[in-house]
Amino acid sequence: MDSEAQYHLMIGEVEDYAILMLDQDGIIRTWNKGAEKIKGYVEQEIVGRHFRVFYTPADQKARLPERLLARAAANGKAVHEGWRVRKDGTTFWGSIVITALHDEEGNVVGFSKVTRDLTERKAAEDRLLQNARQLEAQNRELQQFAYIAAHDMKEPLRKIQFFMDAALADKEGALSKRQRDSLSKAARSAGRMQALIEDLLEYSKVTEYSAHLEPNDLVALVRDAFANQRETLEAMGATAKIGPLPTVNGISFQLTQLFTNLLSNSIKYRNEDRVLEIQVSAAAEPTTRTPSGKAFYRIIFEDNGIGFPPEMNERIFNLFERLNGRDKYPGTGLGLAICKRIMENHRGYIEAEGKQGEGSRFFLYFPTS
Repeated sequence: MDSEAQYHLMIGEVEDYAILMLDQDGIIRTWNKGAEKIKGYVEQEIVGRHFRVFYTPADQKARLPERLLARAAANGKAVHEGWRVRKDGTTFWGSIVITALHDEEGNVVGFSKVTRDLTERKAAEDRLLQNARQLEAQNRELQQFAYIAAHDMKEPLRKIQFFMDAALADKEGALSKRQRDSLSKAARSAGRMQALIEDLLEYSKVTEYSAHLEPNDLVALVRDAFANQRETLEAMGATAKIGPLPTVNGISFQLTQLFTNLLSNSIKYRNEDRVLEIQVSAAAEPTTRTPSGKAFYRIIFEDNGIGFPPEMNERIFNLFERLNGRDKYPGTGLGLAICKRIMENHRGYIEAEGKQGEGSRFFLYFPTS
C-alpha cells in the first residue's frame, strides 16, 4: 500500500473529527467515520450532496455555507463555530475549519472541511455564563438592599440622637450622674452607628463598574482632597507634597473619594510625637503588573504616621478591619475597603506597605489605557 492510500485510510478511520472533501461548489466528495458518527449520515446517503445540509435554515437563508467557502478561497482558510444539524434533525455545536486546496497553478480546486463536536463545551460555557448573570443579578439586589436598609436606618437614628442630645442638654439636674454617663455612652454608640451607616452608603455607591470613564487630572483631584481638609492640616502643622501625577481615565467623584479616604487615614493614624508629613508621587515610567504585559501608572501615597505591621499589608483592605482600638482611633473600618473597591472599578489595584511606628505607603495602579 502506497503512502497516499495509507493517508486516506487513516483519515477514513478517524472518529473524533468529521473530515471530508468538498469540490469547488461545496459538493461532498469524501466521508469518514468521524463524519458518520457526528453527523449521522452514512457515506452512500451524503456523498454528492451540498454541505449546506448541515446548517440550520437560518444559516442557509443567510448563505453562511457559501460565504465560508468564499472566505476560504480568498484567505486560504475559514474558521467558524455555530449550531449544526444532524441527519435526525437534532443540533450540535460544531467548530469547523475549511481549507482551500490548490492545483499547481494556484487555482482553487476544492476544499477540506474538518468539524469537531463541541456541544459539551458549549453547554458548560452557557452554564457558566448563566451562573455569572445570576450572581450579577443577586449582587445588584444585595447592593440595593444594603443601600435601602442603610438609608432607612438614618431617620430613626437621627430621632434617637435628637432625644438623647435634648436629654443631655437638660441643665435642671433631672438626670443623675450615672444616668447622664449611660446616656453619653449611648450617644457615642449612636454616633458610631451614624458613621457606619454613612460609610455603608458610600460603599454601596462604588460597587458598580462604569464604562463611562473620562480623563482626570490626578494633581487637581489630590489638591481638591487636601483643600477639603485644609483647616485640619493647618491646625496640626502638617506638610503635604504633591509631585507630578498622570492623567488617568476614571470617575471623578470616586477618585476624589479615593484620595479623601487615604488622606483621612493619614490624619487619623498620625504619630503624635512628630509633625505629619504626606507625600503623593508617581513612578517616572508606567510599570507592568500582569503577565499580559499591560502597563499601569503607579501612584504612591505615603505618610510618616504610626504605620502598621507588614503582616497586615493585605488584611488592611478587608471590610470592617480595624488595626487599632476604637477609643483612640475612631472609625468603621470601611475607608480602605472603599479605596480597594474604587481601584477595582477602575480596573486597577491598590497595595499597602506598612512599618510599625514609621509610617505607611499605598500604591495605586491605574491602567494606562
